[in-house]
Amino acid sequence: MDISITWNYSISMSIEAFQSVNVPVSHLSVLMDIVFVFCLVSPQQEQPQMKQPLNLLVGSLVGCNTALHVCTLLFVVSDFIYSPSNVNSIIFYDVAAEILLFTMRTSVTSSLWLNVFYYCQIVPAQLSFFIWLKKNIRLFIYAALVLDKFFFLFTFIVYVWHYIEIDLSQPKTFALSYTVIINFWSRLVYFLFSLCVMLTSSCATVLYLRRHMKNMKESSRSSPHLHSQMRVTITGIIQTLLYFLCSVWLVICDSAFELTNSYFDADRYVLCTVITLYSFGTNINLGVGQSIFRERIVLLWQKACEMVPALLH
Repeated sequence: MDISITWNYSISMSIEAFQSVNVPVSHLSVLMDIVFVFCLVSPQQEQPQMKQPLNLLVGSLVGCNTALHVCTLLFVVSDFIYSPSNVNSIIFYDVAAEILLFTMRTSVTSSLWLNVFYYCQIVPAQLSFFIWLKKNIRLFIYAALVLDKFFFLFTFIVYVWHYIEIDLSQPKTFALSYTVIINFWSRLVYFLFSLCVMLTSSCATVLYLRRHMKNMKESSRSSPHLHSQMRVTITGIIQTLLYFLCSVWLVICDSAFELTNSYFDADRYVLCTVITLYSFGTNINLGVGQSIFRERIVLLWQKACEMVPALLH
């Protein structure tokens, strides 16, 4: 991958490397999402049905990832029509980048509240707040998802407006500049809050399951749900790591622009690649962590293996 770092604190990636990574990964991820949607829409009869709000969280995550990879391919296409001398192509390029960021941020919020949901389902509540949260988890997650979407939609509108002013060489209004700064610090606080919530919920779940396994071993008992709980907890930790790495890069890019008024990743190739790989890792996590996907994929693979010899003969 042809990436170079210069002394003016900028990073670049060749268009060939950008396309060779993002195009195949996005196509593969879209195929995975199609399988996930099929599993959600047409589950097997012997499989237990996903209940709310789990169904909404997983469906939202799959939908956001699908939109994200479609936006990635759109961003690749925008490169072919981009011209530094054409204002319309510059605006289209910037809007495509902001749509990509919007879908990534909404995908992250679904992962965040999925972690919280599993924490409430696995770990017994003791404090009054967590008792209330467990009783009202469905309403809480619905409200959180709606508020998240509005917050990031506001971010999208602000930055599209901001880039249009820059591209059209219009003087920056005080209100817009002030709004961009407030939005930047708000997203930074939200990133730290989300990271703390994901780390806390995942670590608390691991500690509880570790004590639970130790107690079961001493009493010679077994639990049919323990392996599935461990699986979703491990995938939750991996998702937290993916979120951390992707969000740190977003914070670095935003900080460079807001604090130094310079583009750290001017063509956004590296940013797009980081987001694409994050979403691809999220899809793998979903396939491993959710039994409705894992069992169906294994079954489809077995049927495919049985069909190949028949087709050859």
